[in-house]
This record gives sequence, C-alpha cells and structure tokens, in this order.
Amino acid sequence: MRQIFVLLLFALLWPVLVGELTAYNLLVGGALALVLLSAVRSGGGSFAGRVWAFVRFLGAFLWELLRANVLIAILALRPRPTFYPYIIAVPLRLQSDAAISLLSATITLLPGTVAMGVSGDRKLLYAHAINLEDVATARDSVTQMETHIMGFMR
Repeated sequence: MRQIFVLLLFALLWPVLVGELTAYNLLVGGALALVLLSAVRSGGGSFAGRVWAFVRFLGAFLWELLRANVLIAILALRPRPTFYPYIIAVPLRLQSDAAISLLSATITLLPGTVAMGVSGDRKLLYAHAINLEDVATARDSVTQMETHIMGFMR
C-alpha cells in the first residue's frame, strides 16, 4: 500500500516540476516513478529507507556535479593550467551489474572523470581523472558515490 502511495506521489511530483498538469506529464511521472521504485526495490532494508538513500545519493551527486564544474571552469580560465591526470583503480563493493553501471555512469557524468572499465573479476573500477593533486581524494570521491548507491541498490 505504501508503495502505491509513493508511486502516486512521484507521479504527481513530475507535473509540478515541469509546471504543467497534463495527462502526458502524469504518465511520464508515473513511468519515472516505476523506474525509481524498481531500482530501489532490489535493495535491502525498508522501502522508506531506500527512498531516503536515493534522495541522499541524488543530493551528493548534484553537489559533486557542481563542485566538479567549478573546478573545471577554474582550470579552463587559468592562463597556464596545471593538469594532474592519472588513472585510478577503485576497489568495488558493489556486486550487481546495474549498480556498477550506475556508479560508472555517475562518475563519467562528473566533469574531469571518466570511467574506463571494470576488471574481469568485477573487484576494481578503473577511472581517469584530472585536476586533483591527491589520488586518494579522487578514490574517496568514487567510494562515497558507491556508498550512496549501496544505500538503495545491492
């Protein structure tokens, strides 16, 4: 029953965000809600906890997106930019293909980082990053995103 309430809530939230209450927007909102519910349904814990974990993931992603855009803009505006390119290997705790794909897509969407691939045994994620002097900082950033994803997907 609670899942139907959340489905309806998200279906109604989409037209509010778009700014136009139409049948098409309600259908799109419902479809997006079903995708969200199917993503969080596979995780452990309570449904409300998984939804809250997804909201925290979204907030963390948007914060990292803003931060990465500012860093890349500063780098682009410098007369003589100093690049620190490197490839990092991040140990993975995620096990499902969907969760690993979401992590890869998430870090690839952030300016300055690109997911390069996953090891054959799915224990390491390889990524290329620029403009962070400390490799551990980049690895920690990916690990934090992984932790947020683990909150709603297992």
